[in-house]
Amino acid sequence: MSGVPLTVEAAHGELRRLTGSIAAHGARVSEAGPSITDEDDVKMLGYITVSIESLQELTGTGTPADLLSRPHRHAIRNCLNAIKGGAQLLVEGAPDNGLEPDGPAARAAEAMAEDSDAILACLDAVRVESGSE
Repeated sequence: MSGVPLTVEAAHGELRRLTGSIAAHGARVSEAGPSITDEDDVKMLGYITVSIESLQELTGTGTPADLLSRPHRHAIRNCLNAIKGGAQLLVEGAPDNGLEPDGPAARAAEAMAEDSDAILACLDAVRVESGSE
C-alpha cells in the first residue's frame, strides 16, 4: 500500500474492486477452457472458478467491519491462495497444456495472481492498522 494509513472502509472498497478485477480475469481464463488439453489443468480451472465465486461472496456481502475478523480475513486468504496458485500452475503448464504462453488467457491468469497479491497486501494493512491479529 502507499504508506498512508488505510481505513477499514477504504480497504473494503479496494477489496471489492480487486475482486471484480479477479472475476473479470477469471472469465478470460475460462474462455480458454476448451483449449486446455491437460486434465489436471481443466480441474484446476474449475477450482479457480469456485474460489472466485467464494471470494465474491466473502467480499460482496457483509460490511467493512468484517475485515477486522481474523476468520473472515483467513477465509479470503484461502480463496486467494487457490486462485493465485491455480493461475500460476496454468501459466507454468503452457504451452504443453494447450494455453498460449503469451496469449490472453495466460496474461489474464498472471493478472489474477497480481490482484491476489494486492488483496493480500490490503488485508495485511488492515490487520496492522487495526491492531487485530
